[in-house]
Amino acid sequence: MQISHVPGVTRVGEITLNGKEYKGKKHVFHKRKLALDYDANFPKELKRKHVSLVYIFCVDGEIYKIGQSSCGTGIEGCMGFYLNSGTDDPGINRFAMNFLIREKLTAGNKVEVYMIYMEPIEVEVPGLFKSQKMVVPVSAKGIEETCLSQYNAIEGCVPQWNFQENDDTIPDHIHEAFGQYKIDRKVK
Repeated sequence: MQISHVPGVTRVGEITLNGKEYKGKKHVFHKRKLALDYDANFPKELKRKHVSLVYIFCVDGEIYKIGQSSCGTGIEGCMGFYLNSGTDDPGINRFAMNFLIREKLTAGNKVEVYMIYMEPIEVEVPGLFKSQKMVVPVSAKGIEETCLSQYNAIEGCVPQWNFQENDDTIPDHIHEAFGQYKIDRKVK
C-alpha cells in the first residue's frame, strides 16, 4: 500500500545514513547512527510532545512497518530508539529495523517516516481513595491495531516489516548479526 493513499498522515521526514559518528569506547555495530531529516513543514512543537502516536516506515512510498509509541518524548524519542540502534544495547526488534533501514538506504531507496497521532484527552482517572480529572494520552496500541486491521482488510496481510503481527521471524542474517554484536559488545 502506498502512503499517498492514506489520508490524514503527517510526514515526519526522511531517514539518512548521515548521522553522528559514535564516539564512545564500547564496541558498536555501526560507526554512524542513522539520522532523521525532519520535513520542513513538520511542526517543531510536535517533535517531543507526548501524544499517542503510530509511526509508519515507508520505502519509496510503500508502507513497510506500522508501529506505535506512547513514550513521553514524542516522535523524536521514539525514532531515537531506531536511529541509534547498533551503537547501544538494543533488543532484536530495534536492531532488525535499523538493519533493514540501512539495507534499503544502501540500495538507494528512500526511507521516510510518517505518523498518525492523537492529542491527550481529559478523563476521570481512579485513584486509591477518589478519582480525579487528568489530561492523559490514550493508549497508542488501539490506534496501531486499527491501522493494521485496515491495512490488512485492503492488502490481505500486514506490512512486511511487521514480523510479529505476520507470525514471521526476523531474517536469519539479522539474527546472526545481532547475536555476534551482543557477543562482541560484551567481550570488546
